[in-house]
Amino acid sequence: MSETNDTKTKPEQTISLNNSKSITVAFKLNGKNYPLWSRLVKVKKGGRGAYSYIKNDPPEPRSEGFDEWEENDLVVFSWIVENIEDDTIADFAHHQTAEALWDSLAMTFENKTDKYHICDLEEKAINIRQGSLDLETYYRRIHGLWINIDRCQKQPINCCDKGVNQFRTHSNEKCLIKFLTGLNQEYDSIRRDILKEEPTPSVEAAYGWVKTEVARRRIMPPTSLQPTGEAYVGSTDSSFGEGGGIEHGQKHTWETYFKWLGYPEWWEERQKARNSQSQVKLAVGVNGDGARRNDGRTT
Repeated sequence: MSETNDTKTKPEQTISLNNSKSITVAFKLNGKNYPLWSRLVKVKKGGRGAYSYIKNDPPEPRSEGFDEWEENDLVVFSWIVENIEDDTIADFAHHQTAEALWDSLAMTFENKTDKYHICDLEEKAINIRQGSLDLETYYRRIHGLWINIDRCQKQPINCCDKGVNQFRTHSNEKCLIKFLTGLNQEYDSIRRDILKEEPTPSVEAAYGWVKTEVARRRIMPPTSLQPTGEAYVGSTDSSFGEGGGIEHGQKHTWETYFKWLGYPEWWEERQKARNSQSQVKLAVGVNGDGARRNDGRTT
């Protein structure tokens, strides 16, 4: 059998789709959302057993079972059209088969080699920051950008399995660093812990760790400490190991720890309040001494 005949739909094996319900995805095609739209529509059609109508060539006209195939093809055609914006349908409704319609949409809207589109996606991935976003939204958005970039770019390594695996490891490390650097400052401690891990964890694993930390803070929020800046904290032995930190025998104050671990949100406000109290006490002391000296002279 020739290659062409291998892709022909076999009409005798078709199952009628006339009684099938229409398919609807989350949004209609508007020209800018084709990558995700096409994926959703393809999944829907595959779930109805109709994927072959956009993948295989049609059977020969007037062949056995052709009429039934054509009825099913029109059903699939209508499924696609119903998920396209009204002002776009007119440009594609003239196609005769669902496969021709699907291929035309891909030719028109798919940007697999559009370097300007890739540049725009890369720039968004570089500049994205968590900011006011919650952790889940931040991860979902940056992960969506990576997926679109991978879809648009060709695999640069195809020589061997080793080369492909090395490229994937390199890409994972880049994505991991980008994900961690975009997190807010409150995640500094767990960010350092993740970067110490060997071998380098995947982005998905790192996200899971950060999400666990968020849940822990929500369930067990840190206590509101009011430390004195001069008090010792625990032993004077170093607990930070090599590479800097608190030296052996150094006085362990809260400020010493915070210089190494990072300052909490309340530290700056506490220092301002403490300085204000010191100035007030100093002013009261000076006034009191002056009053006593005046009393001494009058006596």
